[in-house]
Amino acid sequence: MKPSTRSVLKVGKWLIFPIYQPFLRGARAFTLSRQVLRDRRAFIEASAIDTALAPVMNPATIRALVSTRRNGRLCLLLFIGTLGVWIWSCVHQATRLYSLASVQFGVILLVLLAEFIRLSFSNWLLRTGGTGRFQAFIARGGNLWPR
Repeated sequence: MKPSTRSVLKVGKWLIFPIYQPFLRGARAFTLSRQVLRDRRAFIEASAIDTALAPVMNPATIRALVSTRRNGRLCLLLFIGTLGVWIWSCVHQATRLYSLASVQFGVILLVLLAEFIRLSFSNWLLRTGGTGRFQAFIARGGNLWPR
């Protein structure tokens, strides 16, 4: 192919890209859905094994697990966002570390972190059946992430 023909084809492809782009996304989604459907049998068998080993819980406990997990993750996300805003405020706006705004940020960060730990502990208690102490909870770092 000549270099001039190759450049004309590149320009043509670039010009019609907005037309065929939605079809590319649809084709990728179709391929992915076929792959998921193909692998669903192995997924169903694996989840059946997991549920056979898990204890049966009543719906109220399941709702409490879901809400503590959701709210714990929300508190952690808010903590990270507030920490980012406070760092941005200190670096870019030259807010002093001992100013009133920094003290307010510190209090907000402390409350969000305490709420995250409380919700994670509640989630852990629900998963373990209400037995255990805070020392056993905090001894393993993986318990902090609500599941």
